[in-house]
Amino acid sequence: MEAEQQGLFSLCMIVRNEEAVLGRCLDSVRELMDEIIIVDTGSTDRTMTVAGWYTGKVFTYPWDEDFAAARNYSFEQATMPYVIWMDADELLAAPEAEKLARLKQQLAQEQEGVDVIRMGTRLSPLPAQGDSALVPVHSEIRPRVVRRGHFCWQGRVHEELDIGAGTAMNTDIYIDHRPSAIHTERNLQILKRWITEEGKAEGKLLFHYANECFNARDYQAAEASYEQLLREPSGFRGEQITACLRLSECYRQKCEAELRLNSLFRSFGYGLPQPDVCCGIAGFFEERREWDNAIFWYLQAINRQTAGLGERPVSQAYYTWLPHVLVSRCFAAAREWQQAWQHNEQALAYLPGNQVLLGTRRQLQQVLEEGRSRSE
Repeated sequence: MEAEQQGLFSLCMIVRNEEAVLGRCLDSVRELMDEIIIVDTGSTDRTMTVAGWYTGKVFTYPWDEDFAAARNYSFEQATMPYVIWMDADELLAAPEAEKLARLKQQLAQEQEGVDVIRMGTRLSPLPAQGDSALVPVHSEIRPRVVRRGHFCWQGRVHEELDIGAGTAMNTDIYIDHRPSAIHTERNLQILKRWITEEGKAEGKLLFHYANECFNARDYQAAEASYEQLLREPSGFRGEQITACLRLSECYRQKCEAELRLNSLFRSFGYGLPQPDVCCGIAGFFEERREWDNAIFWYLQAINRQTAGLGERPVSQAYYTWLPHVLVSRCFAAAREWQQAWQHNEQALAYLPGNQVLLGTRRQLQQVLEEGRSRSE
């Protein structure tokens, strides 16, 4: 295949004041890329110097609060058959790089190939949150590699690749996203300008605006926007489920108990119960010390773990250890010690060195041994 001799992958990135993390990202993927395109949107630090260490293809682009426009400009500079995009605060761990290398060989050998390749993104918390910074808290599946010249970005912020009817391939490759800052204020500024120019907010624009209001803890604005979104006659189910979850939190902040619970049940109108929704319902009853109800819904969360992560960004904890920890706590409160011990053990299977869970194990073992001694 001609592309195999000339190269296959163009890495396209847009950057701004990323000198602290850009090298980490590029070091993780440079051996797999046949071309690296860096588009700077107005750095005032040494980002462009760092970029120049890795590629001669460093461009500048006048920033006008439009991420899609900047990314499309970066794609226009690519010359390889496939374009892969990353952000500077992302990286490809060694095991994932090996998978991508195998995928590259596969693509080079195929005559037709695919148009779109989806990969996972594992989002870690901010470094300020301590040692847990390297434990992914959310994951989602996104188009990461596309055939050059066929696809473009849409959306001024929280931009997405419009892949249309392109032939797509799902992979088990994950890119790690390790953010060093939050951008809620910047994103809200862009969204407000966008809404003003559009004269209205609906669909994804409304969803993103509601989310940024929620992140800014403007629960009143978030509540109004989520309610408006859920009144729309159509929409994406994942976004509607997320809207229900966050609407529930808005009502929790206002101490509106009935509306809080109803918002969680409302999500069932958009799909099967999700583990995080079930945990939300269980948490409602746990706060009321209604242990039987709380246990029932935490167990439903565990039962729904087998459905696996979809494309909706969800904390991996809901699909692994968290429901076990929470239901263990409720079983203990209900003095059902054996069940509490079993679920604590299941949580430990995911987090074997966790000191809190190990301490709970010792406490539950002592209670169980005392119970056995009394019965003898």
